Amino acid sequence: MLIEDHSDGNQTMLHSTDKPASPSSKVINDIVLHELGKILLFQPIYSILFGHAIAVIIVVVFLWHMVPDFWLLLWSTILIGQTLAWILVVARYRRIQPPASQANYWIRLFPFAAGITGVLWGITIFWPGVLQDPSATVFLSIMALGVSAAGLAVLAPYLRSFVAFAGSMLLLFAIGFFMGDRKLDTTLGVMFLLYLSVILISGRNMRQAVIKSIELRLENRDLVDDLVVKNTQAEQAREEAVQADLSKSKFLAAASHDLRQPLHALGLFVDALENRIQYPEVRSIVDNIRISTDALSDLLNALLDISKLDAGVLEPRISEFPLRPILERIQTDFNEIAATKSLRLRIVDCGFMIKTDPAMLERILRNLVSNAIRYTRQGSVLLGCRRSGEQLRIEVHDTGIGISANELDNIFEEFYQIENPERDRRKGLGLGLAIVKRLAVLLNCELSVDSTPNKGSAFRISVPCVGTNIPQEKPVQAFTADLHGTRVLVIDDETIIRIGMRKVLEEWGCEVMEAESIAQALEVTGGHCSIDIILTDYRLREEETGIEAIRQLHALCKRDVPAIILTGDTDPQRLREAKDSGFRLIHKPVATGKLRSLMSYLLEQVKAN
Repeated sequence: MLIEDHSDGNQTMLHSTDKPASPSSKVINDIVLHELGKILLFQPIYSILFGHAIAVIIVVVFLWHMVPDFWLLLWSTILIGQTLAWILVVARYRRIQPPASQANYWIRLFPFAAGITGVLWGITIFWPGVLQDPSATVFLSIMALGVSAAGLAVLAPYLRSFVAFAGSMLLLFAIGFFMGDRKLDTTLGVMFLLYLSVILISGRNMRQAVIKSIELRLENRDLVDDLVVKNTQAEQAREEAVQADLSKSKFLAAASHDLRQPLHALGLFVDALENRIQYPEVRSIVDNIRISTDALSDLLNALLDISKLDAGVLEPRISEFPLRPILERIQTDFNEIAATKSLRLRIVDCGFMIKTDPAMLERILRNLVSNAIRYTRQGSVLLGCRRSGEQLRIEVHDTGIGISANELDNIFEEFYQIENPERDRRKGLGLGLAIVKRLAVLLNCELSVDSTPNKGSAFRISVPCVGTNIPQEKPVQAFTADLHGTRVLVIDDETIIRIGMRKVLEEWGCEVMEAESIAQALEVTGGHCSIDIILTDYRLREEETGIEAIRQLHALCKRDVPAIILTGDTDPQRLREAKDSGFRLIHKPVATGKLRSLMSYLLEQVKAN
């Protein structure tokens, strides 16, 4: 039996040909298209479309005095009108939930609408005066890169749609830059073509992941049909239903690496751009872009966390460990955030040993403290613990706005926020407590909350306690040593990532060597081994990994060169392999301040030894 993948015309084997296929080819194709349509139209698409409308408004406001009003008003009216029309389409689809036989009608709307949207964004580079104004050029370039990265998460399951959207937009930008008469224009044109190639490859990988997910579901359906004959229909039907509910979550979790790559590259280019700004008005634009990039990164991480938890791909790694270092890290990371709101953050020392998953517990406490600070206007936030028999109850108290009794059952739902009907992103995403609830269930830890409106709230989580009187450890300090002259080897199989890393590292005064594979890394290093630190992606081409690259370089240099693994992978098995290797690990998109601090720390450790 063959399934035709309508996203690019290729065919994918579902079953071996020795088993007769009962449904017709058309029926199978309709089923595949129907599943693609459900994945696309049952995303949090209202939030996505709302965000798109906000991006249009931002462009109009920023360019109001740079571009003729007629162009801006016509462009924004068309785009917002298209957005409203699409909301009506989504609402109708969800209301009637058409059968698979009508899938062709609904799925063909995506490439058409996406292509129009891409062209409308792409023509902005041709507006009068844009290429002559550096601030307008920079602003529209970053907006185009950000919108195309967001489109990857939304449209990639149906590749034709994403190709129509990203291809038309980025190609028009590249053509516009090549028509310019400055050297910078040519450079930007080349950069957009490189970015287009990377993002299309990412889209292709994501499309393959979702097609495989659909194939698996159809295989399970056929298996259920076979088992009906053997009187086991009920159990297998239940399993099929479970798989159907988890398909989107599994797809998002599996696609994490490809979603993070373009966002990581965008962050690197913004960092490199910040150090080249000469005009104050451009500085404010880049600062706003940085805020938007950070918000997109936070949203992506939260959505992927939710997806991984729903898909059941996370497994707790239970161990015994002291609670104190987690509290110290939280205090270090949130002190400044609390101070900016004139709040007092108090961390009560807890000298206890506990037994749970340390990473998951830390994520729970960080989300609770972050939430407390966000919803506290004055007063303080307290993090401490109390022992109760064999359990340690860790508590977060605040003097914030509080929660009414009729809202307590809703605060752990996705995107639910108190006093934020306008969806102000500065007030968070509404996903923090949803993640806390899922992690608590996964760890089998009791989670409770008490709250009084206008007085404050208290969140509590109970974990097994296995000991007391743990000697206080010296907190790890941040290192920001000068990196001037540091020889850095960057290993990544994506060109645009290496370009971004080079620009950031050279701004820090580093000498940079690049490689896209282990063989090339060994070649550029040579017999002299004049490298001080290695930065490598975890997943390289041809099944190679960053761990293998580091070990081969250590063998070549006959010394343990400090190394950091940068990864966009969230697969538990791969993360476990990376952590078990003993090398430092940072998740993409990488905060450059965190990267610089870790590089400085590792280099200081080498000097100390």
